Amino acid sequence: MKFSPYLYALLFVSAHSSATAELSFEKDVRPILKAHCFHCHGEDGHAKGDLDVRLKHFLEKGGESGPSIVPGKPHESLLLEVVKNGEMPKADKKLKPEEITVIEQWITQGAKTLRPEPEKITGPVITEEERAWWSFQPIQRPKVPVVKTARNAVDAFVRETLAKTKLSPSPEADRATLIRRAYFDLIGLPPTDAQVQAFVADARPDAYERLIDDLLRSPQYGERWGRHWLDVVGYADSEGYNDTDTPRDTAWRYRDYVIRAFNADKPFDQFIREQLAGDEMIPMPPKDLTAAQKDLLTATGYLRMAPDGTGSRNDDAELAKNVVLTETVKIVSSSLLGMTVGCAECHDHRYDPIPQVDFYKLRALFEPGMDWKKWRAPALREISLLTEKEKAYAAELEKEAKVIEAELQPKLDELRDWVFQQELLKIPEPKRDYARTAGLLWQKDKKQLSAEQAEYLENNPFLKVGNSTGPLNLYLANYKRDKELADMQAAVAARAKAVRDRKPKNETVRAFAEPIAYGNKSLVPATLVFMRGNMNSPGAAVNPGDLTLLNPEHPVEFASDDKVLPTTGRRLAFAKHLTDGKHPLLARVLVNRFWLHHFGRGLVNTPGDFGTQGEKPSHPALLDWLAAEFMESGWSLKHLHRLMMTSATYRQSSAKRPDAERVDAANALYWRMNVRRLEAETLRDTILATTHQLNLTPYGPPVPIYEDANAQVVVGMEKPMGANQENRRSIYVTQRRSTPVYQLAAFDAPQMEPNCELRNVSTVAPQSLLMMNSAFLVAQSREFAQVVQKHAGVKTDARTQAATAWRLAYGTTPTAADVSELENYLAEQTAILSSRPLKKGDTPPADNALASLCQVLLSSNRFMYVD
Repeated sequence: MKFSPYLYALLFVSAHSSATAELSFEKDVRPILKAHCFHCHGEDGHAKGDLDVRLKHFLEKGGESGPSIVPGKPHESLLLEVVKNGEMPKADKKLKPEEITVIEQWITQGAKTLRPEPEKITGPVITEEERAWWSFQPIQRPKVPVVKTARNAVDAFVRETLAKTKLSPSPEADRATLIRRAYFDLIGLPPTDAQVQAFVADARPDAYERLIDDLLRSPQYGERWGRHWLDVVGYADSEGYNDTDTPRDTAWRYRDYVIRAFNADKPFDQFIREQLAGDEMIPMPPKDLTAAQKDLLTATGYLRMAPDGTGSRNDDAELAKNVVLTETVKIVSSSLLGMTVGCAECHDHRYDPIPQVDFYKLRALFEPGMDWKKWRAPALREISLLTEKEKAYAAELEKEAKVIEAELQPKLDELRDWVFQQELLKIPEPKRDYARTAGLLWQKDKKQLSAEQAEYLENNPFLKVGNSTGPLNLYLANYKRDKELADMQAAVAARAKAVRDRKPKNETVRAFAEPIAYGNKSLVPATLVFMRGNMNSPGAAVNPGDLTLLNPEHPVEFASDDKVLPTTGRRLAFAKHLTDGKHPLLARVLVNRFWLHHFGRGLVNTPGDFGTQGEKPSHPALLDWLAAEFMESGWSLKHLHRLMMTSATYRQSSAKRPDAERVDAANALYWRMNVRRLEAETLRDTILATTHQLNLTPYGPPVPIYEDANAQVVVGMEKPMGANQENRRSIYVTQRRSTPVYQLAAFDAPQMEPNCELRNVSTVAPQSLLMMNSAFLVAQSREFAQVVQKHAGVKTDARTQAATAWRLAYGTTPTAADVSELENYLAEQTAILSSRPLKKGDTPPADNALASLCQVLLSSNRFMYVD
């Protein structure tokens, strides 16, 4: 006999009914109905069949079909019947068997509630159970457990948890492993062989701590950790949204701001405030900005990272505008709040206590700078960084250039008149005077043309002769009598260009600014809730604010207009509120991400979702302690780096242990260090560093990309760029949403739609094919072979070259067996290559064999993974 999944679940519950806890509407049933039924039965005033399911007594009252539940009588309860037979919900996925079982058990137990219900619902409803979710509670600083083997507080919390599951930590990794781990974690580059050997030999008791401090002072630190932040904010050098994918020529200024901020260990609360409201911290409109003020303006590029198709042609331009705001809210809420607020754009959040109005309260923060009814295309939002003196000087030079160009005007007028006379000869004599009158009117004032004359000129366009029209240029190009004029025209253009070249370079920044800051506060738009997310169905206006769940009785709202500031002040108020040390989400979300990048998984392993659909923290006390420590240390990220990386937990070996894996296969309790693959950009940078080809020039416009002969997007240009520019660090490579660099995309570099909360780590065939066949890796393998020869000596034996290649690639000393295996590979490849005819100028077989060995090493797991 075949049983349905529902029957299995029912049998299980029946068999264990005596052990089943008493169910309640608020805790057990309401979440199921909210996820599947609220949107049709109660939400936004929608009550199909006149049935509202948001309260238990609403269910008892029922709708057009009568009561939906009869407490204590599941077989008489219509609600249970329609979900069992799959009749409801209609548009949504059906309830799971275990969810149906919960509803049946609740009805059987008498359909109880935890507390008296209100007679009716007005406004968003957030229950005490929803409010009690762990991430919504105030951040506390728990007492550090007393653990004898702990190096610091991190270890104390981790080892206390391990002890509860009778797991022991792993021993400390060897020094060669530790230095490689630290280098990749902090600067994203490998240590050199000399650096590894020096650290291994350093007998000072604080050698490791010194290493950490040296790396934190490295200018490459900001590039490594800036990349992590650029992921979560959705950084790209193009607009995305559609296939046009218009370039963002100045987005890189924000990227450079981020790198500088990390290198300076800018307090993270300040870093957040600047990105949300830097423009509200400087005089507006911006004039004669200092370097610090320019930084504040540049920081707001954070709010310009969302995909934006409004600068290109769209089938639905209004929708494209709305999408920019929607994606901006998603980026801000996922990066700073760790909540999926975007899911509430069209209706109340199905799982978390985020009513639809909250989405629009957050949207109201940004709408004064993104008014979809008075939209400014991306090009019109660029803000000049020139001083007023520089602008005035540029204007004077432009006048000077126009005076030079005016020297040519009499000659052009003379030629125009001559050309016009030649064109008139094409008109029959009887109509020539009429044509002359119409043509001269067109030259002087087109508005004076009669409708008949305008139509005549449309039929005879050659009569439209101006100083820069087609016929005139044609005569300039083909008639020898005008060579003198053509030469003069070229000379004048060159002189005018020389004057314009003296202008100060008009540097602009892709910043966020509110048009009202330029003196017109009547431009502040009202933010309306779109019913079901439809911008053509506007509802009530809302004020800017934070999530209701943080204080349901008195929701946090901000003034719609700060009278003291030239801007609305909304974003500045929000930024101060977020960073006041009392917000339950921000610090937790941030320290969880920092931990993730050091340990390979987060304490909450869903870094962009701290809601009920995300994972709960593996070490809640440690997460809170770190969040409190972060804020109390002045929001210093470098302080947290030292704390985490000097812990015994971080310094553990990554070796697997069968006894521990049986208890915790995912290593969620951190009984060992996680092995991690290099990220796409780090892998490319590491290859270039190993081959001594890496260009460490910081900052500036991105390195271009192009499509090669194999239709793959690669770094650089078709012609060599010179100065090794194409080998700059990957953070400086153009990042286009529609055309990612093939090598980076193959190893899971994100495309930013709209941002990346957690990178995917896939293992797929194209990765191996790329490492075997890409022109980049073949070329770098040859470079690496030359590096090996330089270190080992060109005329040394194969065994020495093999050992040197291993040490330079992996930062460790190979075993005798490893060296023998590589030596045999070199011998086999040399023999195969020697059997082929050798032409004059060909690379010697032994050199090609060494390049092949180098490619094997650069493609190996040992090279691509960090223990």
